[in-house]
Amino acid sequence: MRVLIPLIMFIILHGSDSLAELSLKPWAHHNQKDYEAGVTTDNAFAGRYAAYIRSKSSETNTTGSLWQAIKPRPAWFGEKVMMTVQMRTLKVKGSAGLFMRVSSYSGWISYDYMYDRMAKGDTDWHQCTIVLEVPHDTSLIDFGAWIIGPGEVQVDNFEFKVVDPKVLVTGTSEKIEFGEPENLDFERFSKG
Repeated sequence: MRVLIPLIMFIILHGSDSLAELSLKPWAHHNQKDYEAGVTTDNAFAGRYAAYIRSKSSETNTTGSLWQAIKPRPAWFGEKVMMTVQMRTLKVKGSAGLFMRVSSYSGWISYDYMYDRMAKGDTDWHQCTIVLEVPHDTSLIDFGAWIIGPGEVQVDNFEFKVVDPKVLVTGTSEKIEFGEPENLDFERFSKG
């Protein structure tokens, strides 16, 4: 009995936060049919946990993502903001990377999906950065990790900071023109 009580106390104190019980909120997980997301204690970069998105099948050829949407901090308006993340990949057959997208009320969208610096295969923890301009009328910033095909991406320690205006942006921008809502009853179709 003397051994059993300390053992039970150790399990309660050190093993009570089952990974299945930990919530990823406010993170969202896209394509739950083909990918699972969660936290892992397996070789986290810093601290106890890292987040992951992992294919459920070795045959999948779809895309999955783990992401979050935030309001910009007032200090970011009119500045360049750098997102720094630690990332590693495990058995990625397609490709994987990070993304950041800045949306503004005026229709300008700036984004970087790291398509020019994707990860494949097995990579150890390495730092990735994205730099985008945050206009004064920014409404939303989305960011996270994505994967195409089988494998796993792990991420840890997302950080944001304002950088010198001389730092080059890593992404691109485009203006999206929004019109009035149309065909809301789905009665008008086009062929082709």
